[in-house]
Amino acid sequence: MTPMDDKARAEMQAQYRFLVINLCRITGAIMLVVGLAAIAREAFGIPKAAGYLLFAVGMLNFLLVPVFLSKRWKSKPDQ
Repeated sequence: MTPMDDKARAEMQAQYRFLVINLCRITGAIMLVVGLAAIAREAFGIPKAAGYLLFAVGMLNFLLVPVFLSKRWKSKPDQ
């Protein structure tokens, strides 16, 4: 492989990782909103207990998963 191919592959990998992290945040935000709607008004036919569960999982998905993924995927400095 040529160095350009390695660079292109690294760029594609970075774009993929950026997409995955943002999808985690978006799904977490959606879970938060649906959970809050279920807690407040039992919207969408979801009971309050499931709303609390959705809210908790959404909060973890929104706040902790992207941080964990970015730390795991962080590039090591060249020596």
